[in-house]
Amino acid sequence: MDLLKLTDFFRSRKNIILFSLALLLIISIIACTCTVVSKNKTIKQLNTTISQNNKELEKINKEVSRLQGEIKASTDNNNQLKSQLDEANSQKNSLQAENEKLKKTIEQLSNKHQQNTIPIVSTPYGEPNSKLCYLTFDDGPSDNTLKILDILRRYNAKATFFVINTRKIDYIKDIHSQGHVVALHSYTHEYENIYSSADAYFADLNAISSTVEGIIGIKSNLIRFPGGSSNAINKNGLMNTLINSVKEKGYYYFDWNVDSGDALAKNVSYTKIVNNVLTAAKSKNSICVLMHDTQDKTSTVTALPYILEGLKNLGYRFEGLTQESKGYRHRG
Repeated sequence: MDLLKLTDFFRSRKNIILFSLALLLIISIIACTCTVVSKNKTIKQLNTTISQNNKELEKINKEVSRLQGEIKASTDNNNQLKSQLDEANSQKNSLQAENEKLKKTIEQLSNKHQQNTIPIVSTPYGEPNSKLCYLTFDDGPSDNTLKILDILRRYNAKATFFVINTRKIDYIKDIHSQGHVVALHSYTHEYENIYSSADAYFADLNAISSTVEGIIGIKSNLIRFPGGSSNAINKNGLMNTLINSVKEKGYYYFDWNVDSGDALAKNVSYTKIVNNVLTAAKSKNSICVLMHDTQDKTSTVTALPYILEGLKNLGYRFEGLTQESKGYRHRG
């Protein structure tokens, strides 16, 4: 082989090697590029999955928070229910004890009456062997009025209703037709306005007087001051002025000497009401009992038959107030 051919040979071989190296480089670059693209695609897919998982995790966290809130609310509610149950059981036990005490009181009163050990004196009307009871109901009429009238009818008892202008004001027709006394208490029963001046008081009194007269056709001259004549609003001697003024205008006002206590709290037990009346009545021969005829005084309705029964056993009879009725005034 001559020199020229040998040179061509090496050149050709060098070109092949260079070509081969270039080819390998290109292949490596392509392979690397594919790998990078593949990895980027995988990373993108993983990021997408992570994003989706984060969203799902957020939902799960919200659900966990909601469930934790429900658990806490349920726990609080259970604690509240337990507290209410404990309070109800306490009230139940108290009422049962009070009821037993009241039953014993009624039994003792009944036995004393049967044994003629209760002192009986003449009443203000001069009738021997009888005590006098004026049952009075303030702040009605209400949805309870007809129930009260039904109970009074069963016991053949008369009462006095000191009325205000309620949405059931037409019930005074029933009160009047059944022989009870319709008396005046207030038109608005708003102490701040009523007792702002003497003129304000009489404006209110005239309003309820006109309303009553317009419904039953009779003008009543029997009144009870809101809060009684001994109320704590006697600023600048207003009550003293009103007491003198109502007398001058021909009105007769009445307070009470037995308080049923049905207005001392929102839900006074009926046994407490009965016990208050019967205990106070034992030491008296003539009583004027304060009770209330309002929508929320259902325990007063429940107590009424026991009061009537107990007072009958004590020798009382039941009448409505008149202008001739004496006493029962805290002032004047």
